[in-house]
Amino acid sequence: MDCLYLSADHRGLGLGPLFVAALREEARTLGLSEIQWQTPVWNEGAIRFYDRLGAASKEKLRYFLPVGESP
Repeated sequence: MDCLYLSADHRGLGLGPLFVAALREEARTLGLSEIQWQTPVWNEGAIRFYDRLGAASKEKLRYFLPVGESP
């Protein structure tokens, strides 16, 4: 999954858990063993939501390499 985002006026209505349940069912149908996604460490609301779902986090390093002009 690339990104899960609900606008503020749609949060707290139970849509997130419904979406994730449907996503899990689709993953099972496709024979997948897991769903992966990421969120920035500062996104505390998302982290609480994912924790409530029972999702486990894995530490990950993200690298960036500028491609500016060569010397």
